[in-house]
Amino acid sequence: MVVRRARIGDADALYALSLDAIRRSAATHYDERQREAWVARRTPEGHRRLVTATTTFVAAAGEDVAGFASVALHPVGALQEGEVDQLFVDPRHGGRGVALLLLDAVATAAAGAGLAELVTHASWRAVPVFERAGFRQVAEETVDLDGVALTRVLMRRALGGG
Repeated sequence: MVVRRARIGDADALYALSLDAIRRSAATHYDERQREAWVARRTPEGHRRLVTATTTFVAAAGEDVAGFASVALHPVGALQEGEVDQLFVDPRHGGRGVALLLLDAVATAAAGAGLAELVTHASWRAVPVFERAGFRQVAEETVDLDGVALTRVLMRRALGGG
């Protein structure tokens, strides 16, 4: 498994992977209505913007994209500095440490940019992996996705040995 910076040509694969992960992997924590409201917010163009506006990493096994993660190293749109906005692993690659590899790349990039902390709004499905990567739960949040309530967890991780 190789972790590398995402390229604009990866955007369509990242989009498809995120839809599959939401529909399949998140099914243990969110009902179908919640998952489809979440999926409806995603677009190929949004993933192209993600790759160009944030620092996005891809875990790849050959040409197969196994997962991706993004971090804003400076404020970008609604994202604050140090915000891990995306972390998705292809369900076929789940449970193999892909997410931890990606979060390690994110933390290294953020620390290298001089950031003191990472923050994320993790789905309940992702909370355990963020905890294994050193994040701590701060608060439960509820967001409205076009009339559908989705709960998630605000999490933080200090960098630089914190």
